Amino acid sequence: MSAALAVLDIGSNSVRYAPMVRSEAGAFFVPGRKEICTTRLGKGLDETGRLSKEAMAATIEACVRFCQKAKVADLPAYAYATSAVRDARNRQLFLDDLKAACPALAVFLLSGEEEGRLAYLGAMDGMAGTLLDIGGGSAQVVTPQWAVSFPTGCVRAKDACPEQSLPTLRDAVYTWLRGRISLPGAGAAPFYGVGGTITTLGALLLGQGQYDGSALSALRITPALLDALLRQLSDMGDEARAKLPLLVRRHDVILQGGLILSWFMENLNIKALTPTDRGGMEGFAAWLEGKGILY
Repeated sequence: MSAALAVLDIGSNSVRYAPMVRSEAGAFFVPGRKEICTTRLGKGLDETGRLSKEAMAATIEACVRFCQKAKVADLPAYAYATSAVRDARNRQLFLDDLKAACPALAVFLLSGEEEGRLAYLGAMDGMAGTLLDIGGGSAQVVTPQWAVSFPTGCVRAKDACPEQSLPTLRDAVYTWLRGRISLPGAGAAPFYGVGGTITTLGALLLGQGQYDGSALSALRITPALLDALLRQLSDMGDEARAKLPLLVRRHDVILQGGLILSWFMENLNIKALTPTDRGGMEGFAAWLEGKGILY
């Protein structure tokens, strides 16, 4: 096995970083933990249509730090940007500033369908089924036949639907989603889920104090389990949620993200969903190799 590259995921809620190891069989995986820096790049995007100066600066600072780690490890660094960047009117300004700060970083701007397909490639490992990916700025549903993307991530949901009592918040989020989502068909079981919302909820359901993505595949999230967890988190209030180690960076968007998951489970008739820590980062590495960009 050899370390092949470092990958940065520039998302609407956070920037993630991981060195990728390629096995002799050719599959890419992360030998340790993925690092994360919450920058909320997509905050306020629906209202202004633009990335804020503060969020851009925080995101670029995180990318600089991660690129330095890759340089120390002697790994070429590749990044992909998703919903917040592709939807912003000032995306080129951000990309230009990022290039100036990290000249050695190769950055790819993904469409929503590409984002979903790469998550499917990384998560499913050749298996059939339906993948749901809930991020900060968008959500993707992917099957072997089709992939769709919607501007319905947890950060956008928080902007549109501030926290209130859980029943009222559920009504607000569901109404917001119905105005933005049109599914082309039903997904087929088995169902899998990726993205920070789903993996965090999975870790909470497993009772983890510290995130361990390797344990998620043993879990099956059912509508009943999800509803009970969301009621518990709502009853805690935001101040108490912020003290949970798993929610330090996500305490104020976890209810909105969880309700997005609940809506999809209802509308796709998902009886059980398996969360997985593998996804877009692994799929992106495999895509780079398939395109001949990695040697």
